[in-house]
Amino acid sequence: MLRLALVSACLLAVSACSEVGRKLPPPQQIMAQQQGPIQRTEYRLVAGDKLQVRFPYHHARDAEVPIRPDGKISLDVTGDIQAEGLTAQGLADVIKEKSAKYLRNPEVVVVVATIGDRRVYVGGEVTRPGYVVIQEGMTPLQAVMAVGGFKDSAQKSDVLYISRGANGEYSASRVDLQDVVTNGTPEVVRLIANDVVYVPATRVANAGTFVKQYIRDLLPVDSRAGATAPIPVP
Repeated sequence: MLRLALVSACLLAVSACSEVGRKLPPPQQIMAQQQGPIQRTEYRLVAGDKLQVRFPYHHARDAEVPIRPDGKISLDVTGDIQAEGLTAQGLADVIKEKSAKYLRNPEVVVVVATIGDRRVYVGGEVTRPGYVVIQEGMTPLQAVMAVGGFKDSAQKSDVLYISRGANGEYSASRVDLQDVVTNGTPEVVRLIANDVVYVPATRVANAGTFVKQYIRDLLPVDSRAGATAPIPVP
């Protein structure tokens, strides 16, 4: 998922040619896309959660599975199923429907056994690019401070805020953290799991170099949830 977000950041940089994020939608619009049709009072599954899937009348099919970084789980009676973004009951309904091809009158119960870390990735011109475990209400500036702050080369006024919407698509917006730092302007964005905060250099002078550094040279160094997630080579 984060690979897709970073690819989105790259494409945005290429299309801008020199400066990043000038023609992006406002952050309020991107935040609204996160909510989708599911009520905020309902817990939505995310990558890293560990689930117990129970078949009350077919116990041999019971399984404990993690939600992979791509948002899916795998069961022997259904194959891959998109789990991220659903409620536990919503996922149970999907599993019930798909497993009915192989089981007679299946009943399915999904229990969230372990809630995974809620993390965002902070990259670009920051001191220690990497993952940050987020707390409720965390802002992009707080996430940047958690990885050591900005480098001198950072363009604080053109920080990219990249988030995955309820439809699974990534969108990006520009946030002006220079205004926040200089004038104390309140931040609008509140981060949620799997968001990306990318701080560009003053100018993206060479799009080819940008692509190579942040896309082609990604290394899978994180083995959470039984799979890998990429971190750019500094």
